[in-house]
This record gives sequence, C-alpha cells and structure tokens, in this order.
Amino acid sequence: MPASLKIILSVAVVVLMALSVMLPAKFDVIAPRLGTPVIVQPGATVDVKVKLTLPFWQPQWQVSLALRDERIPLDVTGGYMNVAYQTMSVRVPGTVAAGSYSLVLSDGANEMIRSKAVHVVQEFPQQVSIVQMADLPTLGRGDGDQRLQQIIDEINIINPNLVFLTGDIAYGGAWDQYHRLLAAMEKINAPVIAAPGNHEYEGWAGFLSLIGEPYHSVQYGKLQVISLNSGHGRDQLTESQYRWLRNELENLQGRTPVMQFHHPMQRRPEMRGYLAVHAQDLAPLFKQFNVPIVLSGHWHGDAVYDETGQDRRDTWDFPGTPYVVTTAAGADLREKYSSSPLHYGYRLIRLDNGKLTSYTYDMDGDGIRDATSSIPMGKLRSVPQGDMAVLVENELHESFANARVRIRAPGDNMNLAPDAGRLVNRYSDGAFVYYEVEFPLAAGSQQRIQLINGNSSR
Repeated sequence: MPASLKIILSVAVVVLMALSVMLPAKFDVIAPRLGTPVIVQPGATVDVKVKLTLPFWQPQWQVSLALRDERIPLDVTGGYMNVAYQTMSVRVPGTVAAGSYSLVLSDGANEMIRSKAVHVVQEFPQQVSIVQMADLPTLGRGDGDQRLQQIIDEINIINPNLVFLTGDIAYGGAWDQYHRLLAAMEKINAPVIAAPGNHEYEGWAGFLSLIGEPYHSVQYGKLQVISLNSGHGRDQLTESQYRWLRNELENLQGRTPVMQFHHPMQRRPEMRGYLAVHAQDLAPLFKQFNVPIVLSGHWHGDAVYDETGQDRRDTWDFPGTPYVVTTAAGADLREKYSSSPLHYGYRLIRLDNGKLTSYTYDMDGDGIRDATSSIPMGKLRSVPQGDMAVLVENELHESFANARVRIRAPGDNMNLAPDAGRLVNRYSDGAFVYYEVEFPLAAGSQQRIQLINGNSSR
C-alpha cells in the first residue's frame, strides 16, 4: 500500500473516532413518511431508510407499527448501509389488521415516530378513487386552519383510496405551518402522497423534515404513483430527476403510472428552467407508457389540456392523456387561469383496472360532467345528532358508493350496531367508543345513521 494512501486512511480513522466522541448518535427516518408512505398487504416486506449522524453506526434497531395504544413489533429481515444512510427491510406480520399505522424506530435510547407512514390493506381494489388537492390555505392565519379541516372532513366522508397533495401545501415556509399541516394530514384516513410546489422552497427544510422527499414513487396495488418536483429553483425539473423518471417508467412491471407535479406543462412561455426544456419531451414519454392522467395545481383554477397542449373546454372524455389542473383548496383564486366557475375545492379521480373513468364534476347538475370542473367544497358534511347518530348531507351532484362516517358512543358501549350501512371498524379511547360505518351515499341526498343495540361482530 502506498505511503500516501496509508496516511489518508489513518487520518480518516482518526476523524471518525473523533466524530464518534464529539457528536451525539442520532438518526432520522427518511422513508416511509406521511407524504411518502408505503401501502402493503399483511405479510409484505417494507424498506425503512434511516439517516445517521455517525458514519457506519449500527445500533440494535427496534422497529414497530403503532395504532393508537397498540404496538406491533416488526422483524428486521435484511438491509444494507453506506457512510451516512442505512436501509433495513422489515416484515409486516401476516396477522396485522388493515389500518393506517405510524412507524416507530428506536435505537434503545432514542425513539422516532413517523405518523401515517405505513398503510396496511387486506386487498387492493380494482376500482380506485383518488382525491387531489393543491394550493392549500395558509395555516395559522385567518380561517386557513378551519378551511383545511372542512376539506379533510369532506375527504373522510368520500373515503377515497388515496389522497394527493400536489404542491404549495404550506405557504410561507414557517415551521409552525408545517407542524400544523402535519397535524391536519394525520386526520385523513387514506394514505397521503405529497409533491412539492414552488412555495415549499420558502421553507424547504420543513418539507423535507416533516412531509416527504422531493420526488418519489409509491406503489398502490397495480398503480404506480409518481410524484415529481417541478419547483426546484422555480419551475424546474432537473436532468437527474428526468433520468430517474424515465427509469421509473421503464420498470413499471405491468403497473399503471399516475403522475402528479405542481406546475402545469402548458403556457410554456411562462415556464423557465428544465421544466420548459423537458415540456416537449414529457407528453411523448407519458404517451409511450400509457399514463392515464397527469395532475397539477399552481394556477388556482380548473383547466384541462390534451397531449398536444390544446385547451379542452369541449369535453372531458377525449382520447389520450388528460393534463389536469385543479383549483386551489384555499389559496387565492385566479379567474384568468380557470375554465370553470371559480370555487375552492378538490378533484375526485376514479380508475377501473388502471383505466380512467372520471376526473371532472357536473357543476350545473344537468347529468353531464363538465369538461374541466373539480368538486366545490362546502357541500358535503356530517352533522352529529346527539343521540349516537349522524346526519350526512350531500348537496353534490356526485354519488359515493363507500362513504364513511364515524359515530361516537359514550362509555363502554361495545355491542352496538349501525341501523344502516356496514360496520368496518370499532375502537375505544377509554372515554368513548368510536364506530366507523360505510354506506352508499346518493347525489343530492341525506342519510341518517344511528347506533342501536345489536350484536356487532367487530
């Protein structure tokens, strides 16, 4: 071995030893997290990526899933590491019930909890529903928190399989806003998949620390949800990310790709950087790999374009991939960008075996879906009745086959049953028992559901 190399290695060893003494041994769970979850069936293997403060540190990890007061230990079945990162494979027991779990990682001295990071489903449905929202209200200011809670309440009634956050989800970038956002997203029952927008760069550390990664891919059964970062330095999509995207599309293994990124590809004179460079490449790429829909926000209004860049205000059901822009969920509305009546709202996307079946809303109630409209907020609500009952009011021109409500019963009432619908879950926090009920909710209807004495099997 050359003398110079020996010196370099000796210095490296000394530096590592010094670091091990001077720096505290800490870790950070990079994935999965709330905005970059894993969605699996019982018995599946999950990869957990951990960032280490000490090079080559290998503690005796304890990994578990947490749901309310329950902790489920997970076996570490393998893994690998480099200087600052370790990835371990853990197995979800085959007996785990369906639910949205927090991931808990401990080195014996310190513990980290990533809420709503692991979602367990008994089976993946052929018919998949997705709620997408972008450009959220500013939290901690005005009625922003109340407005976001209203949307979350509506989402939980709709009971989609997935929820997309397509950028500009925390305006201003303050840590308080990200903590408020995280607390709000934890109330959503479905898995949440987040992509950053340009406003995330006002508080980039908060997004990376609490929500997710800049770009990533999440598998849901036969769907592959690909979230891109178009806000890098404003309206960007870097070369390395573009290569990563091509690799993801070339390795789908039969899955259907669904795309989300914050900035629309249209109105190219307004775009800058690599997004403008690659805009002409993306449409042929998405066509090659049969992408059924591309979702964006940023314009604070509804719009739909086809793969040629033509504004489609004539019909929603046209051949090829629709490029869909969704109105703001709470940020200021912009009339010049919207081709539907201005409103706050979110979009409901439905797919059947990977085929897009709907993504717009019948705003005027004439029985025909509008070409571009998303769902207006404020027309779907669940009102407690005070007698272990709720009244669900649906003023939308939209039906929901598997709407869901939660009904609270006092004390230890564990043997009740709903007088309509199907009981899907029941749990207690000591003071109350909560019953979750699924039921069909017709357009423009009301449904009252009450808990009655009965033999509940759950």
